[in-house]
Amino acid sequence: MKLDLSPLENAVAQLEDGLVQYDSHIVREFPQIRNQMRAGAIQAFEFTYELSVGMIKRYLEQVSANPSEIEELSFRDLIRRAWQQGLLRSELDSWMRHRANRGTTSHTYNDERAERVFRGIPEFLEEARYVLGELQARNERLD
Repeated sequence: MKLDLSPLENAVAQLEDGLVQYDSHIVREFPQIRNQMRAGAIQAFEFTYELSVGMIKRYLEQVSANPSEIEELSFRDLIRRAWQQGLLRSELDSWMRHRANRGTTSHTYNDERAERVFRGIPEFLEEARYVLGELQARNERLD
């Protein structure tokens, strides 16, 4: 059965849009909205990250001879398995940074933390695009 990738497709598009808007002339003209635009991009990062990990897990469950084995994998082992299957652009270290950034998002009222998370978004966006592309290509081969 094919995965419904539309939530991840929408999330990646929204994250892309958030970064474009942050760099737009509107933010340059009205710097007072900078923090709100950054907060919006961080929120888009949150759900894009969660959807990416969830879709990776669902895909691996679908193609595994033993889906319950995938369910029991730790985050590290899930990412390693996805890397071995060619679903990821980057190895575990990058995904651990993304995970740490995701864990920090509840503290983005702190400007320094918010900026640190925001600076990591472009790298994550490249990863999310790659994951989405791999899942789209492989989804065509699923029954």
